[in-house]
Amino acid sequence: MGLRVAAALIVLTALAPNVHGYCFKKAGARYGISPLLLKAISDVESNGDIHAVNYNAASGTVDIGHMQINSFWKKHLGAHYATLFDACYCTMVGAWILKQCIARYGYDWDAVACYHTGCGVADAKSRAKRKRGLAYIRKVKKRLAAAKQP
Repeated sequence: MGLRVAAALIVLTALAPNVHGYCFKKAGARYGISPLLLKAISDVESNGDIHAVNYNAASGTVDIGHMQINSFWKKHLGAHYATLFDACYCTMVGAWILKQCIARYGYDWDAVACYHTGCGVADAKSRAKRKRGLAYIRKVKKRLAAAKQP
């Protein structure tokens, strides 16, 4: 019996990356966003760790899941906020947030900066926020370029 459970866990672990890829494709199709861009954001945010939790001492907020959804969004998500450790749900929420940034800045790098900092680089009120946005864009571009390599 124990051997069967171990074998099942090995199979499920091997399948997990494919399920995760499916999540990016599904969210990308729903919101008109490249699945590769969503994956690159996930990689930068948490290295794809679906159990990632980061506490932001300065702001008193928490980032949850592989897309690092900030607790700011809790009021919009309601009870579903607790579901952010589900890979597909977290991907869908991340794509929804990015889509709001795209509506504001267009489908360009300012929208990617907005996902991370809450505003585009041009709208950043402080030099520090502008630098954070630019650094984030560079990281996502690097991950995106690596994902496109054969």
